[in-house]
Amino acid sequence: MPKYARPAGGEGAEQAIAVFGNGVKAAIIRYLRQHPNVTRKSIADALDLPPTTFIAYLGELEDGNFLIADPPRAQRRKGEWPVYRVNDAVVTALYLRLGQEIGEI
Repeated sequence: MPKYARPAGGEGAEQAIAVFGNGVKAAIIRYLRQHPNVTRKSIADALDLPPTTFIAYLGELEDGNFLIADPPRAQRRKGEWPVYRVNDAVVTALYLRLGQEIGEI
């Protein structure tokens, strides 16, 4: 299994690259910033993706506190459809950290 190159001093950018460098995650965040409080179906329809393609990404973004789901996963009942919105403070902080890492800020 190949090892990924990790340059010294780049640790602060890893999380931002994982989120913003993934096209599906970035599209989810972009869509939810423009259309907060929508269900997975609305996101899937807007992005023209089957829900099975991005459901894991929603979970990762929710677990990372980049998305806020109502109700939260721990409180959901079977068959309940949460609505999602972006945790703007967390996403903005991550974006700014990436800017610092690449010398923009």
